[in-house]
Amino acid sequence: MIKDYLGRLRNKLFDVNAVLLTKREAIRVINTKECQLNVYNFKKLRAQSPSKFGFIYFDPNNNCNLHCVYCHNHRSDDIIVTDDFQSFIENNVISTANFQMGCIMEPTLDPRLCNLMLMVANSPAKPNKAFLLQTNGILLHKHDYGKIRDARLTHLSVSIDAADPETQKFLRSGTSLKKVISNVVSFRKSCPEIEVIFTTTVTSKNVRKMENLVAVGLEVGVNRFYIREVFYHPDNNVVDHERTPGLLLKENDFSRMKQNLIAKFGTPAHFVFQDLKAIETSTRKLKSMSFR
Repeated sequence: MIKDYLGRLRNKLFDVNAVLLTKREAIRVINTKECQLNVYNFKKLRAQSPSKFGFIYFDPNNNCNLHCVYCHNHRSDDIIVTDDFQSFIENNVISTANFQMGCIMEPTLDPRLCNLMLMVANSPAKPNKAFLLQTNGILLHKHDYGKIRDARLTHLSVSIDAADPETQKFLRSGTSLKKVISNVVSFRKSCPEIEVIFTTTVTSKNVRKMENLVAVGLEVGVNRFYIREVFYHPDNNVVDHERTPGLLLKENDFSRMKQNLIAKFGTPAHFVFQDLKAIETSTRKLKSMSFR
């Protein structure tokens, strides 16, 4: 279970940081403390001494409104109490370079989202480099864009796997491609200063459709893409064991897709790619910071 959790955590968001930092900055950040904050480890982290952080990844809730076929994560209705969170960012954080709202769960399910972001912005946890919101985009329109601007969010990362509704819905059950794109467009119109990133899990179902997704992204003003290879842990009791094995890529599928995207789009699109080997390396690193 721990392996699945760590792999999913790293696979989902950690290397989005490569999009945001220069190589020199990324190397410097490796030597700083990282903290993935959720309902599973909050009490233990709250008991730690105040620290300077390179990254804080925060899940205020422990649930999601989608059921992605490749998801390995357990869910519950548990949340981190607002006062407890405020105590953590006021008393356990000396400073942080980067702060991310939403990590392995869906933060827009939490009606407190914007107020929590404002709390971060007015605390020692206010990031001096990047402030990110990770979301599947379905419920983004239900939150106050004005408050999001006031919190000085720098990046919105939207999980999207395909530019055609059928594939998107197969991989990410419960989603609506039309609604996601509509919310991205309205968000960019209201918050043009906040950069939008598309985050994609590549499977056998969408590996040959990635060019269309990048094209749609560029069309709506997205030019950064974080693209990772799907993984599967057969000992996990959450993932769809009937369908996920068939979604695994064949040898060299990921590398061919990578080269094709770079060759076709060149300068207009900026990519970060993470194959299975990179995911395993990231998983080992995350073990040192997870209390789950």
